[in-house]
Amino acid sequence: MIRVLIVEDDKLVRKSFIQAFDWEKFGMSVVGDAKNGEKALQYLNTKEVDLIITDLAMPIMSGIELIKQVKEKYPNIFIVVLSLHQDFEYIQEAMRLGAIDYIAKVELDDEHMDATLHRIQNRIKAEKKKVHQVEAAPSINIRKGFLFLAEQQLDAYMEQLSDLMDQEIYDIAADAVFIPTDHKQRIEQEIEQIQAFDHSLFIFWVDNYESRETLKKQVLQYKDHFIFYETTRDHYIEMKDYKQLLIPQQRVELSEIEERLVSLQWVKDNMTLYALLEDVRQIRLPKHKINELILMTMYECRKIYEDLLPSDLALPASFSYWIDIENWFLQAKSVIHQNVFSQSFSNETNQSILQAVHIVEQELAQPITAGDVAERVYMSRSYFSICFKEIVGYTFHEYLRIARINKAKKYLKHTREKVAVIAEKVGYTDIKYFSKMFKQTTGCLPTEYRKRNRRVKDVLSK
Repeated sequence: MIRVLIVEDDKLVRKSFIQAFDWEKFGMSVVGDAKNGEKALQYLNTKEVDLIITDLAMPIMSGIELIKQVKEKYPNIFIVVLSLHQDFEYIQEAMRLGAIDYIAKVELDDEHMDATLHRIQNRIKAEKKKVHQVEAAPSINIRKGFLFLAEQQLDAYMEQLSDLMDQEIYDIAADAVFIPTDHKQRIEQEIEQIQAFDHSLFIFWVDNYESRETLKKQVLQYKDHFIFYETTRDHYIEMKDYKQLLIPQQRVELSEIEERLVSLQWVKDNMTLYALLEDVRQIRLPKHKINELILMTMYECRKIYEDLLPSDLALPASFSYWIDIENWFLQAKSVIHQNVFSQSFSNETNQSILQAVHIVEQELAQPITAGDVAERVYMSRSYFSICFKEIVGYTFHEYLRIARINKAKKYLKHTREKVAVIAEKVGYTDIKYFSKMFKQTTGCLPTEYRKRNRRVKDVLSK
């Protein structure tokens, strides 16, 4: 009988967890409970326990600290983490420290709990068998094999995988297993059969790994990278050495990539776009960071090119795989090209005018002339003026005035800075002249504009 200790700071959750499920059905017996890690260690000083199921977020002593101390003092005790979905980083840390599984609190019902206890029972048996095999046959040292990852737990596939591979299965986590084998070519021929189990199953080839513990740590750390960067929409995966999938050295600075995204240089041609995407991919940012990067750069693009970009250039809520990012950029490039680039001029000329717009938006506070900007984008003054009017829809001086007034409107709406300060920030040293130009463009003085927008803001906030 597996002796179980429940560690959970919420008394009602703890008692419900103990009483609601048929522990004996899976060879388990709850022998005690504790409200935090400190109380759990006190219990272990006097009673024998085979399995601890512990919450992670607890007062006095957290579940992470409890796992560290239990693994140091009682290495033969198995540990399962009880956690919320949003505790993913803590779950990863717990698994690295030696936890064998985790239970999501949303699974604490009759429908899921039997399957969960059955999974834990099998995992404990597998861990004990693994220890026995290592002790009985220390000469076995296969350092190659297949790594299987899944978006959900792999329990449903364990029997099929074991039969197909005809090898020992090494559990890494609930959604990751490693099967050592020297027969890569034979197994590769059966990959289609393996993938037929489910489209959410991912397969990688591992060659000459350092140790199983190192492999486990790397998989737990980089699993999301593997799935996000190496899979396509149909989840077909080339048989790569997993070491090639680890985060490489950063080739370019993130700030440089942001600048290239904002400049819209990637709209010029596919070669420029693919080079940029490859540099972004090489950094191997976590998926949520990639989403943040693209959202930020798209916001910056709209801020700079708001009078040029089409309104339907939207972003999805998130990107599931790297291929989704590549496809979005290709589509965005096509939309921008159709709406922003003039068919009357070359890509190089269009790009030069976009660069001129970028210069204007970045340097509104400075004295700017068409001649200076034309020189900086490597165009003659006269040809620059013709192209600017055709592509942007305004003469350079008209666009400069509109851009300065639009920026002033934002300052007036969203800051409490004095009108004189705002005038200087958008390139007007004479406040009277600024007020005159502002009224010509908007129909009211800067102070009136601020009052009107504050009244609207107050009404909307009620």
